[in-house]
Amino acid sequence: MKLISIIIPCYNYGWLISETLESVLKQRYSEWECIIIDDGSSDNTKQVVQAFVAKDERFKYVYQTNGGMSSARNNGLKIAKGSYIQFLDSDDLLAPAKLSVQAAYLDVNPAIDIVYSDVRFFHHDNATLVSRSFDMSDTPWERRIEGKGEAVIGPLVEYNDLVINSPLIRAELIHKAGLYNENLRSVEDWEFWIRCAVSGAAFKYLPTDESAWAFVRVHATSTSQNRGRMLEYTFQMRQHLASTLEKANLVQSAKINSQGLVLIVEKQAMRGFAQGNKRLGFEKFWQLARMTNKYLYYFRSSVYWFRNATKNKEALDY
Repeated sequence: MKLISIIIPCYNYGWLISETLESVLKQRYSEWECIIIDDGSSDNTKQVVQAFVAKDERFKYVYQTNGGMSSARNNGLKIAKGSYIQFLDSDDLLAPAKLSVQAAYLDVNPAIDIVYSDVRFFHHDNATLVSRSFDMSDTPWERRIEGKGEAVIGPLVEYNDLVINSPLIRAELIHKAGLYNENLRSVEDWEFWIRCAVSGAAFKYLPTDESAWAFVRVHATSTSQNRGRMLEYTFQMRQHLASTLEKANLVQSAKINSQGLVLIVEKQAMRGFAQGNKRLGFEKFWQLARMTNKYLYYFRSSVYWFRNATKNKEALDY
């Protein structure tokens, strides 16, 4: 059995991480190390994790000064000794056969670098409420991306299909793709998967039953303000991604990324007017005009939204 390194960044999640670590203990695959990187927590994270360390030497606790999610994952990657890497957030769970099923597949398929399976979202206030989508509507949203090269790069640039704890990846891939980008405050995992694809990684979707799924906790904290921040973080990621795609001469994927940048600014412009921030709305429409050279089109759009902002409050959820 090859060693699997499970990397868990944690910041002030002492109240939840025990459930996550229990799901690791329940794995049918026994050859693992679990590296918990405490990213400067001020709660009881250290005490909770050390109880697991005392119980099982496969758990390892590492404290670092707060540096963000990417910094914590990178610290874990530098320590990891495993042949395979499993990322896991400190409030999420793994089904008991998750590691064993995916590791068995990688063992006999050396051409595959990343194998992933189904994800289910569960509500924090009601763990029995499980959904195939983050909004708990049970609407399937994941595409089955498989292969390598443009077959996966383009779709991944379009939008992120991979939830962080779904894949199991070969450790050697890190040397090709590089560590997480610590300059990104969010969606850093999305950018990481794209770089893996650009570096030539082969992806495989592996259908399984629920015993090998990844589970993601949904908190009741999604707000319009959070959506606004996420748009900005995604814009920053796409700006950074543009140079990566250009250097790799991925013309079609670069075009998809450019379209994604335009869509983000359109959303920001509409949200600005819908929130009553007319200055922001006009600034974003002007930015769109410069980005696309469609000055007349976006001038008319800005006038429309200026006149109809109060009738378009749905833009806050767009």
